[in-house]
Amino acid sequence: MFKQMTVMLFVVGVFFGGLFGWKAYQAYQTEQRLSNQPMPAVTVSTTLASVETWTPIIPSVGSLRASQGVDITAQEAGVITALRFESGAKVRQGDLLAQQYVADEQARLEALEADVKLAELNLERAQDLLEKNLISQFDYDTRKTDRDRVAAEARSVRLIIEKKSIRAPFSGRIGIRQVNLGQYLEPGDSIVRLEAVDKMLVDFPVPQRFVSRLRAGQPLMIRVDAWPGKDFHGRISAIAPQIRAATRDVRVEGIIGNEAEQLLPGMFVEVGIQLPVREEVVTLPQSAITFSPYGDSVFAVEETTDANGEVMLVAIGTSVETGETRGDQVAILSGVRPGDTVVTAGQIKLREGTRVLIDNSVLVSNQPASTPENN
Repeated sequence: MFKQMTVMLFVVGVFFGGLFGWKAYQAYQTEQRLSNQPMPAVTVSTTLASVETWTPIIPSVGSLRASQGVDITAQEAGVITALRFESGAKVRQGDLLAQQYVADEQARLEALEADVKLAELNLERAQDLLEKNLISQFDYDTRKTDRDRVAAEARSVRLIIEKKSIRAPFSGRIGIRQVNLGQYLEPGDSIVRLEAVDKMLVDFPVPQRFVSRLRAGQPLMIRVDAWPGKDFHGRISAIAPQIRAATRDVRVEGIIGNEAEQLLPGMFVEVGIQLPVREEVVTLPQSAITFSPYGDSVFAVEETTDANGEVMLVAIGTSVETGETRGDQVAILSGVRPGDTVVTAGQIKLREGTRVLIDNSVLVSNQPASTPENN
């Protein structure tokens, strides 16, 4: 009985061993056939590394303010009898914005003007009497002084009336009204904000190492997140005469045209100062570069021959050193030469030496950033 069981187990072991051996042999043969077959080609899009002429730009950040801006306030105490503006409206220099109560001053002015006329008549009579030596020079001077005093009082009241007619000191856009009709105002009380926004001033710092490159009149460009992709151009209008000790930078002021009023005071902006030199750089679209903490790289496409002597294209990984970015373009400092063919789409499927097929029917964006005008 024991002998029969041993024989049966031996036969079963030989059977399964042969079966597993056969399966292993078949898998080996399949692997060999697959290893001898070329990898299928991966379809990618490519571009040629090109040389662009870039103008160096000093970057900074700043904020906008109106070329002129002021809080319109009351100069004299009084009640508002008329408001002649709407919140947010445009006004011209000299436009009447608000009127305060002036009836009392008008009545006083009329009385003083009558006194002035009487004083002038008395002065004329005194002049005739002085010429006839009927009064002294002292009496004449007294009447002249009386005339001048009353005329000065009339001018003072006239100025108070003018101050109570509150007018726009310059052309611009009115803010939100802060007073109501019939409201009593003290001197200095705010009525509304007025901003001249047809031109904007931008204040920004520049590190002291760039001071020697700054000049008044240099073109600059700003961008705001409220208008993505749009560049606003202007020029440097002033450079502060000292370096700030706390930050070791210099304050710079620029002026930007804003006829469309797309920019508003207080906006945070990115600033680029254009330097008066040009340099040539090798550029690639950002989509061509694989960025990583261990270094940036691209896949270049090169021609090679297979075992049968047929020409094919393969992807070769290349480390690159990147520089400044402008728009869709990145400056390549090393690793790629002008004219090299570089993969711009499909890198995720590539390995070193992968065969590729090029299909550029759909091109990736490769637009440079706008640069400031030279005037």
